[in-house]
Amino acid sequence: MRVRLPAACAALFLAATSVGRAQAPQAAEGLTETLHTVRLARGTELNLQVSRRDGTTPTTAVLLFAGYPGVLRIRSDNGVLRHDLAGNFLVRARRFLNTAQTFTVLVDCPVDRHEHCDDDYRSSADHIADIAAVVEAVRANFGARQVYLVGTSYGTVSSSFLARGLGGKIHGAVHTATFTDPRRQRNAHGQPMRDFDWSKTAVPQLFVHHREDPCEVTRYDSVVARRKDVPLITVEGAANVRGEPCLAFTQHGFVGRERVAMESIHGWITERRTPAVVGGPAQ
Repeated sequence: MRVRLPAACAALFLAATSVGRAQAPQAAEGLTETLHTVRLARGTELNLQVSRRDGTTPTTAVLLFAGYPGVLRIRSDNGVLRHDLAGNFLVRARRFLNTAQTFTVLVDCPVDRHEHCDDDYRSSADHIADIAAVVEAVRANFGARQVYLVGTSYGTVSSSFLARGLGGKIHGAVHTATFTDPRRQRNAHGQPMRDFDWSKTAVPQLFVHHREDPCEVTRYDSVVARRKDVPLITVEGAANVRGEPCLAFTQHGFVGRERVAMESIHGWITERRTPAVVGGPAQ
């Protein structure tokens, strides 16, 4: 279906395809999900997966930026919505952010960046312009009155630079398992975060970080030391921890605390609640 946009969106093309449940049934539990393609002014396309809680009409959009490499390859396969990185924290736990008030948008990397959705792009003016087009789309076509960004791990390179670059186009940004300590190798990703100063960003921000995050590039102590006046919600506890330290099923990916981490994000977005510490039964 081609959607005719208002004049303000002349540079933007949006194609929407309604699909059934996504490839990870639990992650999509209770959600209606659709695939949308934004044609960007610079001549490429970017895919979105828009999720809403069944029977609701939320007006706050939450754009989700998954961890490394951030390339979701969102597509419809014979009417079934599919994507990569299904285990990523934000991807697998998105249902907990979909309520009567909020809906989520998984944001893929643009097609021309599927092989190199890297530091250069994530810290660039192109990235800001591309996501400005996404913001315009969710406002014009999905009823969003407010728009927030949430990034996790390497996705916080995007959420950090976009929060600064998009200014008044968004209402705030949440950085989870924030990238603070990139490795010293010249080609190691995350280099722009080494000296990033979140206090220079005008829009409201929040850090959500697990106290026992085992990943060497997302150290909890570094967030505590560098956050300045940006509020921090600390997550405690875990269940069924497995895999390498920087992968999705350790405390780095809030394993066993998916619901409480997402509910803390929702509480800040909707009510500006900032409990110092959250935890609870495994989800």
